[in-house]
Amino acid sequence: MSAATNKDFGFGTQIRKSPFFDATVRWGATDFSVYNHMYIPRSFGDPEQNFWNLVNDAILCDVAVERQVEITGPDAAAFVQLLTPRNLSQCAVGQCKYVLITNEAGGILNDPVLLRLEENRFWLSLADSDVLMWAQGVATHAGLDVEIREPDVSPLQLQGPKSGDIMAALFGESIRDLKYYWLDHFGARRYTAGDLAYRLVERAGL
Repeated sequence: MSAATNKDFGFGTQIRKSPFFDATVRWGATDFSVYNHMYIPRSFGDPEQNFWNLVNDAILCDVAVERQVEITGPDAAAFVQLLTPRNLSQCAVGQCKYVLITNEAGGILNDPVLLRLEENRFWLSLADSDVLMWAQGVATHAGLDVEIREPDVSPLQLQGPKSGDIMAALFGESIRDLKYYWLDHFGARRYTAGDLAYRLVERAGL
């Protein structure tokens, strides 16, 4: 798919667009694919220039396609542990963990980042598969007091060696103290393929 304007793409309504879709088109997105039932930009022109922007500076990515599964309730921690073989007993409020979601045979369904927002409130920030429906199915017979939903949030990711400077300019120098794979009310700090990166979510979502 390639075109110069939004109307030329001919996208159908059965696949969702992120809130940043039109902005990505304005900034040069020329190709899209589908991820978690949403359009994701795949090309912004010269791939070599995009690479060097990432390596030397910073890029802002629309990652709204990485949908969240929110798990809340008195038994939320026990339920999340049912979904993954990773030991989460030491996962503190405000901490993130890379986890595998597995089926009953140990097959990998997804490899999300888990965020513990509150004592009994978790997000699974998903790769590309329908974990929401899987989790709802598991909950049906788990006998645990939980609620499972997809919150209406759309993350952005700021990535590259200068992303820390940009975050400090936006939110103050204290953002530099945010530890690896921890979060605060601005978002979460992480590394992707060895690069410094920040995942940003609107404050209402967090």
